[in-house]
Amino acid sequence: MDEPEVNDGLINDSKEAQLKNLLYLKDLHKDEIIQLLDQSDHFLKSNQPHEFVELLKNQSIASLFFEPSTRTSASFQLAAKRLGAETIVIDEKTSSATKGETVLDTIKNLEAMGVRGFIIRTGDKNLFAPLIDNVGSNTSLISAGEASISHPTQGLLDLLTIRQQKSSFDDLKVVIMGDISHSRVARSLTEGLNILNAANITLISPEEFKPNMANFPNTDFEKDPNKGLSDADVVVALRVQKERIESCENDLSLDQYSKIYQLSQDKLKLCKPDAIVMHPGPMNRGVEISNEVADGKQSVILKQVENGVAIRMAVLTEILKQ
Repeated sequence: MDEPEVNDGLINDSKEAQLKNLLYLKDLHKDEIIQLLDQSDHFLKSNQPHEFVELLKNQSIASLFFEPSTRTSASFQLAAKRLGAETIVIDEKTSSATKGETVLDTIKNLEAMGVRGFIIRTGDKNLFAPLIDNVGSNTSLISAGEASISHPTQGLLDLLTIRQQKSSFDDLKVVIMGDISHSRVARSLTEGLNILNAANITLISPEEFKPNMANFPNTDFEKDPNKGLSDADVVVALRVQKERIESCENDLSLDQYSKIYQLSQDKLKLCKPDAIVMHPGPMNRGVEISNEVADGKQSVILKQVENGVAIRMAVLTEILKQ
């Protein structure tokens, strides 16, 4: 398999190319995405990881998570530490948010303490727009997940994982299967795949989880996994997001769902022999993916987790470097 071209010249010092915020992958140009993927590969391949601790030395970053997180929160903290930055973790349950303080006021107070970067996860789809217009001119916002709309760093790490395993996006068939309508991962990955000119993007779900296809341009929808998985190069399994499902949507039981839409070994055989299996986590084993597939030789799920630290290092460096 041919290795994809990467730029080993790395860290990009061009001020013109520097990102200010990262909220949606669709706002990035192809060359910006490739730069972030290349930089992530550089971090992963380095034999001298300590060389990076000066990149964000004396920078302070605040992490504000208003929804639960394991992988995203931990990898952002590790990324910041490896770059030499200090991270302030604001716990919503013990912060002044419980006393009525707004997110904007929290940010403004932390800005006054010298914090420049804010990593925010929220279930509120209306949070970022007013923040962008009201934070300080030197302040940068990075989305760690926004409702069912966007998860840009997850999209980037998924793109990096695909690029590491496949020589080109041009001829790929990428299948995303599961609860598409509630998935910010599906939205961001689809945005990135479109920018990188993936040949075929297919969404598979029951009608209950079919998204508004206007939000998924240049994609196909298939209700039948036996048809949709045929000749797939990449399969991304998504969990059922019970915390976002309205009662009126919940006509399909998890037992019924898993019988039809679980990525089992039999369903994986419908894909190409060298197809890779991905999952953004957390996994509900036995529902959307079987143990055999999750832990099988075609799974790159833990590679995604590893790549998450490198991608977030690249994003923090690109946005917050002096």
